[in-house]
Amino acid sequence: MENTVLLVLSLNTALRRQMDVIAHNIANVNTTAYKEERVLFETYMQEIDGQELAFVKDFAVAIDLSEGPITATGNALDVAIRGDAFFQVDTPDGIRFTRAGHFELDADGALVTSDGHLVLGDDGFPILTIPGDTEIRIDSKGTVTSETGEIGRLGLVFFEDPGTLVKQGAGLYATEATPLPATDAKVVQGSLEGSNVQPIVEMTRMISLLRAYQAAQTFADRQDELRNQAISSLANVSQNV
Repeated sequence: MENTVLLVLSLNTALRRQMDVIAHNIANVNTTAYKEERVLFETYMQEIDGQELAFVKDFAVAIDLSEGPITATGNALDVAIRGDAFFQVDTPDGIRFTRAGHFELDADGALVTSDGHLVLGDDGFPILTIPGDTEIRIDSKGTVTSETGEIGRLGLVFFEDPGTLVKQGAGLYATEATPLPATDAKVVQGSLEGSNVQPIVEMTRMISLLRAYQAAQTFADRQDELRNQAISSLANVSQNV
């Protein structure tokens, strides 16, 4: 019975981890360009008291990088990406990548993210507007222009293995892989990409996990009850001897 309790504990730990990830997805259903997460599990064998037992554990969190819905905002500095690509931004921790295109102009006229990180062009330098520019236009290839002419081009990149991307928070990703020019990607000015989380699907998965957790807990409680009954029976036998 002790082994059974260990197996149930392993299962409940995995279910709780999965529940935490689902709750995080639901909390970010309205976050710009948020990408849904999924827990990956693996089974491993361990010998306990001469018996081989199969346990389960989570070994990674996978990111679903599929495109979220694109919604028009009317803001000229909002930019969404259609296709497999990321913007490059310069942060205090180095170059990071994002699909959250809610941009602004800072006091120096540089294009920055909502957190103040410089948006980089395809030449690796910040995109600087000319003082006094008011009509900022961004075409489908990412070329930024104003009434005074061309300013630069957004540095859109992609990765051959997107599995190397690691979430850093605030819609940013880090990787040691080399970014490649995303020539097939298109940008949409005046729009933002939404979260790719499907709330109904996540709620359904949460309900299923809750039922599985309750079933496992009920089984554990039953095993505990059987153990207590066995202990009581042994105590009665000892008293009668």
